Amino acid sequence: MRYSLLIAVMLSACSAKEQAGPAPGTFAGAGRDRLCIAGEGESLRAGLIAYAAQGDANCSMAGKLERKGEAWVLIPRGEGECQLALTVDQSGARIASVPGACSYYCGPGASLAGRSFKRDSKAAQATDFAGSKLC
Repeated sequence: MRYSLLIAVMLSACSAKEQAGPAPGTFAGAGRDRLCIAGEGESLRAGLIAYAAQGDANCSMAGKLERKGEAWVLIPRGEGECQLALTVDQSGARIASVPGACSYYCGPGASLAGRSFKRDSKAAQATDFAGSKLC
């Protein structure tokens, strides 16, 4: 009986952690690309900036982070159409798919397709092109 109760408590603690969401932090991508995750539980938020191969053209967005099936979805502030699917684990994050509605957030020559980010506590903060924090 005691072991059954102990196992039940351990399982509920594990599932609570899984549902809580990814750990907050900064993630570095190629070059100046950055992703950040902040908050916890129902108030998770994320922001990212990804630069084109040349120059300062970029894709930039910030908003709430929600669980949708197996993926996490970044929904930019004031948006409903653009829902950027992210795969997030302990070591990093990658953009799983980029809906057409998200092209609004990218300048000429910049794209979010195929971007990945590694957790890096020493990386520069995720800021937009003007220097404002994204998280």
